[in-house]
Amino acid sequence: MILRSMRNGFFSAIFLGLLVLGGLSLVMTDWNGMFRNGGITKTDIAIVNGTPIKIAEFNNMANRILRNQRIDPSQAYEMGVLDNILQSEILTRVLALAASDYGIKVEDKHVAKQVQSLITPLVTSETNNKQALQQFLQMQGMTEKGLVELIRSEIETELLKSTIASSVYVPKPIAEDMASYKGETRTIKFIELPNNAIDLPETANEETLKKYYKEIETQYMIPETRDATIAILDTSALLKNISVSDEDVKKYYDDHTQDFLTPEKRILSQTILTKESDALAVKENAIKSKDLKTAVKTVTGETKSYADNISFGKEDLSEEMSSPVFSANKGDIVGPIKSSLGYHVMQISDIVPEHTKTLNELSSQIRQQLTEEKSGNEIYKLTTEIEDRLAAGEDYSSLKDEYKLDLVSLKNLKADDTTIKTQTKLDDTQQAAILKKLFQMNAGESSSLTDLTATSFYSVKIDHITSSAPKEFESVKNLIAKRWKEENQARHNLVKAQQIAEDLNSGKNSLEEIAKENSNKVQTIENLGRTPSKDTSGTPNVMKDMRVSSRFMDAPQGKYILSIPTDANSILVGIATNTKLGQSPKKVDEQQVASLKSDLSTTNLMLFISQLEKKYPVKINYNLIDRLYGKSKNTE
Repeated sequence: MILRSMRNGFFSAIFLGLLVLGGLSLVMTDWNGMFRNGGITKTDIAIVNGTPIKIAEFNNMANRILRNQRIDPSQAYEMGVLDNILQSEILTRVLALAASDYGIKVEDKHVAKQVQSLITPLVTSETNNKQALQQFLQMQGMTEKGLVELIRSEIETELLKSTIASSVYVPKPIAEDMASYKGETRTIKFIELPNNAIDLPETANEETLKKYYKEIETQYMIPETRDATIAILDTSALLKNISVSDEDVKKYYDDHTQDFLTPEKRILSQTILTKESDALAVKENAIKSKDLKTAVKTVTGETKSYADNISFGKEDLSEEMSSPVFSANKGDIVGPIKSSLGYHVMQISDIVPEHTKTLNELSSQIRQQLTEEKSGNEIYKLTTEIEDRLAAGEDYSSLKDEYKLDLVSLKNLKADDTTIKTQTKLDDTQQAAILKKLFQMNAGESSSLTDLTATSFYSVKIDHITSSAPKEFESVKNLIAKRWKEENQARHNLVKAQQIAEDLNSGKNSLEEIAKENSNKVQTIENLGRTPSKDTSGTPNVMKDMRVSSRFMDAPQGKYILSIPTDANSILVGIATNTKLGQSPKKVDEQQVASLKSDLSTTNLMLFISQLEKKYPVKINYNLIDRLYGKSKNTE
């Protein structure tokens, strides 16, 4: 559910993505026309219902996703990944608007529960919840407010989506017809034209290959590398000298006595019954017997509804209950009092008067709290001092001995590296956080001190960045020549196959004649089905490709068509004949009905989204995207 998304490993599964709605974004390739510019300012990537998505905001989001997917922005632009990221963000915002308009609200406790599930893997004996949250936010490059808003919005949109998609009914006749459709069979006749059988009219010379390589060089990049220095500060030795005196503890106790006041508590035994008559009978019986449990057993015959000795403060009870409960005496029977759960009958088992905890009771707790405060102040003082000196121009080496820094020099780091060798032992999560920080900074930049544990911190400096660059042409020349040849053979083969199909459909030629001209043979498959057969021994390998078989099963009967296998090494020209529907089953398969419901659910959601297009206008500045991420020639 949460933040699906976007990254490799534990955190990729959670955040992801930020590609929040995955495949749904792919259907929105023409949302509101997706026109260029049209009322958008120079710094707006897009506008969703009047609210802009700024360059910096989108760039941070895209870079966060692409870094974790190990994709260069220019490659992502060419592959269409950037467009998918933007489409997904737009759809997320539009669904959030719809959820808000429909009054879908998520309580804080549900958001808090989700946040807790995210940080739990980071909580250790040395790291509490607060520190784990800060570490998580640093790793994701987010603020606490941003995380909460993202989680809340995601839960709300999921509720909206599930509501829209869930109201689906599949009539029995449709299920039977779909079963017949899935049991359909056809006879297929085809020839296969391999790309490598094409003789090209010319071969590529050096100039042609270089020009071709220039167009695809982003697919042959040498990854960016970085040289960096890591400084690790361990403050545990400093904290060993921190102590809190008995006088400090007593002074704190005296200054905060009111904080240690425990309000009056009532220890209650109670039963909750569905019928008022039973509750009244229990109360009457309990007054006589002075034992609520026995009274419950006498009236109802069992004690499942009875709970014994539960402590309540006045603020723990509703107003209707707190007044009679806290005005009663020990042993009194109170009720029945009606609530949403039923009728409550309670007995005051004991009364714990208001009291102030003693110094002896609180001494250890106060000492620990004061020690932590002193430790925190000393750490803050020390880290601020180091950061001030770094900001003033000093480097790590000048501070090393004074602060006992562990300095680690790293060379030729790549974005996909996973380990760092240091004297300080670092777990996988800590190493990942440092490596992520390294690839978020610019050359010459030093980071502030960031928590590793409760007592250790790190700072990193980027000494040098070797930018990503295309490989030298000579080093990939043979690969480029092979690729150029294969692509051109495929292109010429496609033109040839299209002409063959036209000639066959116009009656100028027969499939057998075409096969003979191409030193090929006509292959025939009887009873090809929509679902894969368990026995495929007589089926040509190329027809086991679902992309090919589906194409022939969906083609107009009696018309020659083209089909390109998944490996794209050949082209099939063929025809489907003798179509036969499957038999309607006597009993509809529940799995098929479930599959139909799933398809209809998706359709419902798509229809709903198409309506949102009219309600929440969207504008996208594709010219700006081209300039930011595309090549200069593309922009021109």
